[in-house]
Amino acid sequence: MGPLLVSRPILGIAAILPTILFTGTYLVRGGNGLWNDFASYWLAGRLAAAGGGTPFDMEALGRLAVREGIVFDLGTGYSYPPPFAVAMVPLASLPFAIPATVFTTLSLLVFGIAVAAWLRDKRVWMARPEATLLAAFAVGLYPPVHGSVLFGQANLLVVGAMSLGVRHWLREDHRRDVVGGILIGLVGIVKVAPLALAVPMALASRFRAVLGVIAGAGGAMLAAWAVAPFAFDGLGRLGRLGEPDPFWTNQSINGFASRMTLETDRTVALLTALDPAILAAALLLALGIATLAILVRGRARLGTPAGVALAIALTVVAAAAGAPKNSFWNHAPALIGAGLLLAPIAPGSLRGSQRVLLIAWYALAVVQWWLDSLGSGLRSLGPASAVMSSVALLGLLALWAAVASRMLHPDWYPADR
Repeated sequence: MGPLLVSRPILGIAAILPTILFTGTYLVRGGNGLWNDFASYWLAGRLAAAGGGTPFDMEALGRLAVREGIVFDLGTGYSYPPPFAVAMVPLASLPFAIPATVFTTLSLLVFGIAVAAWLRDKRVWMARPEATLLAAFAVGLYPPVHGSVLFGQANLLVVGAMSLGVRHWLREDHRRDVVGGILIGLVGIVKVAPLALAVPMALASRFRAVLGVIAGAGGAMLAAWAVAPFAFDGLGRLGRLGEPDPFWTNQSINGFASRMTLETDRTVALLTALDPAILAAALLLALGIATLAILVRGRARLGTPAGVALAIALTVVAAAAGAPKNSFWNHAPALIGAGLLLAPIAPGSLRGSQRVLLIAWYALAVVQWWLDSLGSGLRSLGPASAVMSSVALLGLLALWAAVASRMLHPDWYPADR
């Protein structure tokens, strides 16, 4: 009954207000980086619109940016599947500031609506009105949320589509499995990591959901190929995302392993004798095996909404941690994992250790935001800087551990007794 006392508009405003205030304050104080990542989307769309150009050509992106007078950090260039570049063509036909504003506004609206819908859904949230309002505000304060808006990332759109798709999958009648799968599949043309959700659905024998994922992602790829086949030239460059990358925004296992073994302008390496690629591969393999083992162990319980909820939560968080070169802003989908961990359809209440891990996940994300502001000053910590530069990833693994702990508990679904 509680959540119904707080209207959706109020919850939506509470979810986006912290981001609006933070972004405005940051820019007024002279902060930079506004729409940096959106620039690569827009430029990729322009290349696709021109015909014959591929968004994966970094030199072409750089030359186009100079011609358009856009100053941004090119980094690894456009690092998304081709359909997203094709989808950007309509916005890329407009002067940069207009589509950037539209994209930001749409992202905030979708995110606010998604959070409000989630907190009004009795299957995934039941609390007193004040706790519900506080939850919406806390979601908006999560650093990857306002970071995504500031830098023009697509994560709020991704979270919105993912949250709707997941809620379709939580229905007991499974009639909307295909629809939920299509939404997750479409998200996969922007951020590939969510496609991992096909794994727990396959283990649950929810094959219509898996087919929906394939249809969403595959259909988008085929449509993009039909419209702009040239956009697929250089697609193999995405394979380079697995290469070591110690850049400070890389809050993935790849980034952690890279900074632990390679010197940067912000960190001092701790394990210089190790190969970063081997270390990253070993850690990623360990996380993947552990996640799959837990999912397989709980396979008999995946036929219940509670089982599916926790399996999705575990997979979402593992995918965010394991995806190569996943930026800090790409941790935003972890909010879905945390939400499912707290969902009333999950059995019982959180134990003390699980609450501590949940709090650690959120707190370490805030600490990461502060540490990033130190820039090269972080090097004063010596080799410890290599670890401190990845506290958001460690927080993500803490959230993973909280979900894993709940799934491994013998009574995590009492109806099975």
